[in-house]
Amino acid sequence: MSRRATALRSYPGHYQPLKAVPFTPSLPPFELFPRAVWNRLLNREAARPGSAYWAYGASNGLPALREAIAAHASAMRAVACSPEQVVVVTSTQQAVELAGKALADPGDSAWAEVPGYQPVQHCLRAVGLEVIQVPVDEHGLDVAAGQRLAPRARLAYVTPAHQYPLGYEMSLERRKALLGWAREQDAYIVEDDYDGDYRYEGRPLASLQGMDGDGRVIYVGSFNKILFPGLRIAYAIVPEPLVGAFVDAKHVADGHTALLTQGVLAAFIQEGHLARHLRKTRAVYDERRRAFLEEAKVLADSLDFGPARAGMHVAGFFKARLDDRAVAAKCARSRIEVQPLSKFGATGHGGLVFGFAGSTRAAMRSGLEIVRRALP
Repeated sequence: MSRRATALRSYPGHYQPLKAVPFTPSLPPFELFPRAVWNRLLNREAARPGSAYWAYGASNGLPALREAIAAHASAMRAVACSPEQVVVVTSTQQAVELAGKALADPGDSAWAEVPGYQPVQHCLRAVGLEVIQVPVDEHGLDVAAGQRLAPRARLAYVTPAHQYPLGYEMSLERRKALLGWAREQDAYIVEDDYDGDYRYEGRPLASLQGMDGDGRVIYVGSFNKILFPGLRIAYAIVPEPLVGAFVDAKHVADGHTALLTQGVLAAFIQEGHLARHLRKTRAVYDERRRAFLEEAKVLADSLDFGPARAGMHVAGFFKARLDDRAVAAKCARSRIEVQPLSKFGATGHGGLVFGFAGSTRAAMRSGLEIVRRALP
C-alpha cells in the first residue's frame, strides 16, 4: 500500500455501520422519520416522464434541490447565498475533500480543531495537506494558537455553532479573529454546521458565513444527520469566484450525486415536510436532552458534563484520570455505544461522548446504569 493508504487505515471502525443503540452520537431515531411521505414522493418522482433522473446530471446538483437548499440555509441559518453557489455532495467529508483539492496544493497546511472530527482530518491528509491541530477551549477554536502554529495555512476547518465533540460555541471575538486571519493570509474557512438546525436554549446563532464580507467561508451542511445517514446528501455553499473550481473537483470525484434521491429531497423540502420534521424532532430531542441530563446525575461522582444547549450529543469529562477507551470498550460489550474523548484527540483526564437524540428515557436510564458499572 501507499503511505497515504497506510495513514488512512489508522482510523478504525469505518467499515462497520453504526447501530441505533444508546448512546450513538449523531444518529437520529429512525422511527420519527416520515417514511410514508418519503415513499410517496419517491414513487411520484420515479414515475415522472423524461430522463432527468435517469441520465447523467449536472455535477453541482439538480437546480430544484439547489434552490431549496439555498432557501433553507438562508431562512434557518442566515446564510447569504444564491442557488448558483450551492454544490450538492454526498457528505461533509466530500465537501471538505473538494475544498482541499480546489483551494490548496499538496504540502500546504490546514487547521483542524483538537479535539475534533477525525474523518475530516483524514480527508485533508488524503489530498496531501499537513493537518495542524489547533486547540479548542470554551470559546471555540483558539485562533491565536493557530496563528502561532501555522500562520500561513490555506484552510481552517471549524464547527463554530456547536463544536464537535465538546459542544462549545465559538465566541464573537474568535469569529472575528478567524475571519480577519483568513482575509489577511488569503486563506479559507470551512464552516461545518452539521447540526445547526437543533438549538434548544437562547437565540439561534448566525452562521460564520453570514458574517463573512470577503468570500472566505465555505459553508457545509448535511441532511444525513437530520434525516437519515443512508441518504448521502450534503451540500457546500461556496463563494461565487470559487464555484467553478468546486464543481470541477466534484465532477472528477464522482460525476454527480444520485439524481432521483436529489429530486425526492427537493420535493420534501419545497412541500414543507423538512420544516415539519425539524419542528417535530426539535421538540422530541429537547425533551430527550432534558431527560438525559436528569438521568445522568447517576454519574455525577465521576463526570462533569459540558454544554448541552444545541445538537444531538453532550460530552462528559472525567473528574479523575481514567482510560476512557477502556470504559467505552467495556460499555460496548453490553451493547452501549459511547465514544471516548481521546478518540477525538482530547488530552487530560478523558471523558465520554453521549448521543441523546436516539434514545428513550427508559433506554437512557438502563444505558447509564451500564456506564456507571463500567467505571472503575
